[in-house]
Amino acid sequence: MSGFRALVAIVKVGFLNRVRRYRFLVTLVFCILACYVFVPAVDANYVTLGWGSSSTFYRGVYNSAWIGSQVALLTSVLLMLFGFYVVNDTVRMDEDSGVGQIIATAPLGNQVYTLGCAVSNFAVLVCMVFIVFLATLGMQFVRGEVFSVDFWAILSPFIVIVLPLMFLVSSVAVFFETFLRSNRGVGNILYVFLWLFGIPLLSSGFDLIGNNMIVSSMREAGAMVFPDLVQNSFILGFSWGFPEGRVLSTFVWSGVQWGLGFLRSRLVIVGVSVCVSLVASLRFNRFDPSAESEGEAVSSLDGLEAQASYVSPVVPVGDVVLRSLGGGMGDFGLVSMFLAEAGLMMKEFPSVGGLGLLGGIGLFIAGVILPVEVARGLLLPLAWILPVLYWGKLGTREVRFGTGQLVFSSARVLVRQYLALWLVGLLISLLCGGGVILRLMLNGEIFRAEVVFVGALFVPCLALCLGVWSGSSKVFEFLYPLLWYVGPMSGFVPLDFMGVLPGSLGAGVWRYYLGLSIILFVLGLVGRRLQFQR
Repeated sequence: MSGFRALVAIVKVGFLNRVRRYRFLVTLVFCILACYVFVPAVDANYVTLGWGSSSTFYRGVYNSAWIGSQVALLTSVLLMLFGFYVVNDTVRMDEDSGVGQIIATAPLGNQVYTLGCAVSNFAVLVCMVFIVFLATLGMQFVRGEVFSVDFWAILSPFIVIVLPLMFLVSSVAVFFETFLRSNRGVGNILYVFLWLFGIPLLSSGFDLIGNNMIVSSMREAGAMVFPDLVQNSFILGFSWGFPEGRVLSTFVWSGVQWGLGFLRSRLVIVGVSVCVSLVASLRFNRFDPSAESEGEAVSSLDGLEAQASYVSPVVPVGDVVLRSLGGGMGDFGLVSMFLAEAGLMMKEFPSVGGLGLLGGIGLFIAGVILPVEVARGLLLPLAWILPVLYWGKLGTREVRFGTGQLVFSSARVLVRQYLALWLVGLLISLLCGGGVILRLMLNGEIFRAEVVFVGALFVPCLALCLGVWSGSSKVFEFLYPLLWYVGPMSGFVPLDFMGVLPGSLGAGVWRYYLGLSIILFVLGLVGRRLQFQR
């Protein structure tokens, strides 16, 4: 098989396998809905792109150029996050399906394979971008400000801005898979923070998503009609409260002229993406099952010798002791289940399990001895982001290891095991953040302690529900850091599930999270029952 034919085959198989999955369809529906939200109606109570003051808001008329650039800018940021979680398991899919064993024996170079995986990921994301483009085209008629369509003006932002970024995401996904093969959860969380902080950092100097060039062109067109536009603050994203108290002023923007320098910067992104996919091949182990977690392969000869030296023990029939089922029913009690699940959780991370326990005890002690404001405002957010990998495993073990038939066939396991899993998650919350709760109680702030305790209930409910319904830790590892950053860390009161922001107590946010915890707990139990019935 030639290198090019192998590359095409890898791309085709990876693309077809990915677009048939529910994850692809759910993300696609979400992107279409996001496209609708990105172009707010005239009477909407929010804006996404323009310039605004307390009295006036300026934006372009909804023609092809404005809508295409507006949706492309916001879609690029959105898909750089969601797209990664759609395509970041290409290598793992080949490994789990057994296709990797065939690939390992084929005359196929590692560079061709990793580049093929990156191109396959890119093809999936291009499909999503194309659907979003069609939805954007429809939004021009839905909003109805300009009905004449300029196809190049509405299409070019997707080609010039979005597609190179999707190729970069595709290559980074393969890179994370190969370099963090044994720590995929760490890679998921690391990418969230890379997305949160890396995009603003790179965009300030490199114009990664092209917003500097497009916005400057829009500003020049708007300033020609409204000279005071430049004195207003620029908005890219979601700003709520419009049009209450503000007047809408529109101007015509015919689109950006893509300069040669900017196009070269897009080619740089493509080149970097190719290099990243090729670098990923350096840690690709060709699906060698004898590879150690540190990334160093054990020689296949040693593995064969180990297998040859192992002799299955033969137990004489006469030595078998039969027990009645009723005599061992105590082994299925809630306490036994809890201890077993806690032990399995520690074994999930053998290199950091004991260290994590000591770290949790240290966080508890620090929460008790630190000043109350430091403990609540700084230590608690830190304490409830460190164990995200532990929470993410709740409810996923039966799917990941294929032990569902064995576990669910045990006696009265449905409610007991579910409660045991939830109690393990709650124990993690209280071990890391319980010191803050105790410190608040000692300080006489009983109500604040109760609010923080609601947060301790909410996190394992969220993790367990997402784990049961998705069968993977990826969803929680993706959503929870976003919730943690946008809410408690960024000061967005409605998402302050920890109760650390000053305005959240007065707004009664904790009540919503208490109710949401109950709903998530019940939904998780329903999902577990469906698994049990299947």
